[in-house]
Amino acid sequence: MGTVERRVAPHTTNVCKHELQHHVDSNKYPSKGSRGEYLKQGSQRVLDHLDGESSPWSCVTVVPRPHGPDAGEQSLKQELSEHGDSYQVVSLLDSVARQSLRRLIDEHQYDIDAVGPPYLLYVLLDTDLISKAEFCTATVELIRTEGWTGYEVVKNAWASIPVDCAKILDDEYDDALPPN
Repeated sequence: MGTVERRVAPHTTNVCKHELQHHVDSNKYPSKGSRGEYLKQGSQRVLDHLDGESSPWSCVTVVPRPHGPDAGEQSLKQELSEHGDSYQVVSLLDSVARQSLRRLIDEHQYDIDAVGPPYLLYVLLDTDLISKAEFCTATVELIRTEGWTGYEVVKNAWASIPVDCAKILDDEYDDALPPN
């Protein structure tokens, strides 16, 4: 087990786990290098961790189970409402969902950071587990692989990350770096 896995105990909800299983099942034969292939492989890796006996990853059951297009976010909101003292960080790409979670966090006076997925890579940099160059490259790869191409999406992905990767990466990465 890696150093980060010993320090971090990732949790998700049964609703998010169901969404991961959907990504695996609905992408039967994705094209090599496609977003579908990335979703299937990434989702399967998370599911493998969640189902592993010695894994620090776990799944909490949220009842009643929310449904609909924002069910995953709603399940996180439910879980935090009931057990917020158990968490330090919640990671979501959707900035509107993060803002909603931040309001809930403030309302309950929890000490939780609601961050975008690249922030988790920043934790690796901040704890000296990866270099600044590795952090910048991995963050850009995450943004590109996820297909986050819009101005606001790229800006939100870099929000709360105090690292200027433009000084490290050359112009070929401009599409995935935060706007000036």
